[in-house]
Amino acid sequence: MSNSNIVDLNARRPQAEGSEAALRVFGGLRDLAATQLKAAITRAFTEIDDVLFEMSEKASDGNLKQQYFDDLRSLRRTRDGAAERFDAALRGAFTLYVHGRPLVRTSAPTDLSEDQLSLVDEGELELSLALSRIAARCDEDVARPRLELTKRLQHLFRRAETDNLTPLSGVVIADAVKTVVTTLPIGVESRLVLLKRIERHLSDGNNDAIQDGNKLLFESGVLPELKLTYSRRAGEAARPASEAPAAPAPVANTPQIDLGALASEITRLLTATRPRQAASDSQAPELDAASADKRLSQLRDPGTLDSNQFAQAVRNLLSAGPNGQPGATALAEPVENAIDLVSLMFDFVARDESLPKEVQQALTPLRMPLLRSALRGAQLFDGSEHPLRSLMESAAEIGRSWTPDSDRDGRVLGQIKSAVANAVAESELDPEGMERVQQDLRAFIANEQKRSLLLEKRSAEAAQAQERRLAAQRTSQQTIAEVLERTPVPPVVGTLLNGPLRRHLELIHTRRGEDSKDWKSAKKLVRDIVWSFDPETISVERAHWQAMLPNIVTALRGALASVGMHDNDIDGVVVEFRNRYRDLVATTQQAPGAAPDSFTRIDPEAMPDAPAAQVDAEAELPAAEIIEHAAKTGVTYSDALAMVRNLAVGSWVELLDGKGEAQRAKLIWNSAISQRCLFVNRNGQMIADRSFQNVASDWMLGHIKPIEDGALFERALVAVKRKLVAAQSSRAA
Repeated sequence: MSNSNIVDLNARRPQAEGSEAALRVFGGLRDLAATQLKAAITRAFTEIDDVLFEMSEKASDGNLKQQYFDDLRSLRRTRDGAAERFDAALRGAFTLYVHGRPLVRTSAPTDLSEDQLSLVDEGELELSLALSRIAARCDEDVARPRLELTKRLQHLFRRAETDNLTPLSGVVIADAVKTVVTTLPIGVESRLVLLKRIERHLSDGNNDAIQDGNKLLFESGVLPELKLTYSRRAGEAARPASEAPAAPAPVANTPQIDLGALASEITRLLTATRPRQAASDSQAPELDAASADKRLSQLRDPGTLDSNQFAQAVRNLLSAGPNGQPGATALAEPVENAIDLVSLMFDFVARDESLPKEVQQALTPLRMPLLRSALRGAQLFDGSEHPLRSLMESAAEIGRSWTPDSDRDGRVLGQIKSAVANAVAESELDPEGMERVQQDLRAFIANEQKRSLLLEKRSAEAAQAQERRLAAQRTSQQTIAEVLERTPVPPVVGTLLNGPLRRHLELIHTRRGEDSKDWKSAKKLVRDIVWSFDPETISVERAHWQAMLPNIVTALRGALASVGMHDNDIDGVVVEFRNRYRDLVATTQQAPGAAPDSFTRIDPEAMPDAPAAQVDAEAELPAAEIIEHAAKTGVTYSDALAMVRNLAVGSWVELLDGKGEAQRAKLIWNSAISQRCLFVNRNGQMIADRSFQNVASDWMLGHIKPIEDGALFERALVAVKRKLVAAQSSRAA
């Protein structure tokens, strides 16, 4: 049947191009996405170089070894052009989208008779499956942001809602990859390995391109009502070791909930729960809020009493007559509610485990100013910048981390008490005076944090440096052991690899990291040296390795110089290196594949010991008595370990030190590699360096407790409401 009369209903219908502004925005999106995806595929081409090199070393089949080596050289010659072709194909898809043309080429179906079978080459099938995986991976990781980008592009060019294909769709990107990979002069095995690398890098690059593209369109005013959705990026999985711990953000005074509405609801609950007075009891004159505020300005705080005693004491003072006779004046409903609300809030403060007892007591004198502010109106709850509220939050912020050991001279606790006393001294609650008190306390906190952050940074950097050094030692020894596993080398080369070159690898790994070009070059130097002394390789590719020898010697000189070797010693090593290589060439000319008698296989036992790998906390269970104790509270070891792993840097906890005394500590660093946590006190001094297993065990025993860091005012009001609701429910029952 002829296909000439078949119309594809899903085909893209030509539409008018967008406006000049739309094309300008779309051009920015195109350049941004093409740059990121080209960089991603370039990383894949760079990474495949080392992968094919390793595969050629490990291949037991000589033909396959040669194939990998030939593919490696072919990719080195063609990878730049391949990246450019991918970039051109992707940019072409953006152009097709503007003109409303199909983004993916579809091949016409082939007419087959009933007795014919269509056979697909196995290599082509694997290639097709690999491209399908690329398309699926590019789409599945960013489903929500991709939908937002599609809707924005539909809106920008007035496309139908069914037109869901964009230049950043997985099938379009896979089609661009296909145009590149199918033209590369490499074998099927190498092509599939390359596609696997491309899949990983392009999925991450497409994730970034879609999210950054959404941000670009959002900032350009394209469907701003669509909220930006961000998914976790690959680079955000862990903080690089070189990064210093971030400074803790200041406590925000802006409430997470509507505190004014919450205070109104609490007032309603207080009114509903208060018993109504009989008519005979209501003959005394009533004291309103303004009069109560004026009278409180002439009274002193009754002292450190609990909430019920404070409320009763204030009621007695306000209702007393001129001669002190009790009950001479009745309190209006707003006055009663304000007294109860403030007393209940400070009842929460006095029991708040996030604050030490000394800080709780230091905040108690604020009850009277807070009560007077409540009598003057709801601005205390509605205004997030109310000076009295800000003062309480600032005092709670610095007091949350306070311990006697971290404040031996009493300077911090004294500053809190001084700020509270100054606030109380502002008898008329002058806003400007209260603001000055708040600013002085904030300035003190800022200076304290500045000093402590410097010590925190040094402690974290020291731990990170130690971890990098141990990781470099393990990785460097593993690299050398792998290349020496099957290849015999002369003792001078073995000494060279296990000595200066191993130190060179450790140095590069520590300073640059495993993803750097310098590290890959250092690994390649080790592989080239060992491979150049492989008798079988020299027998087959003598001319190639003799041509590479000057480059190897130059790189070797640079590596030896980097570890501080003297020039005369370097010359001696190079001379010995050339002599041994000359012996190998002479032997292989006489007997291909044979090694000189001086060549020996390195015994793994003779290699320097690398630092032991860290113990996996998952595999190490705590003592049986700890598990039995935690079972009573329903906490398992896996739960505790998950809590430790998810504990955010900057979190405050209360833990027991070596003397069994409670200390407040801040987590400044935790590592999934070494599985250790570092804790410091409020001065930035390190007080605990513990393993995940140790922290999880203490968590199960209750020796480590998280300290809540939410806004004090908000938590107090929420606790008051919860208490009143529970009391109302119990009375109803």
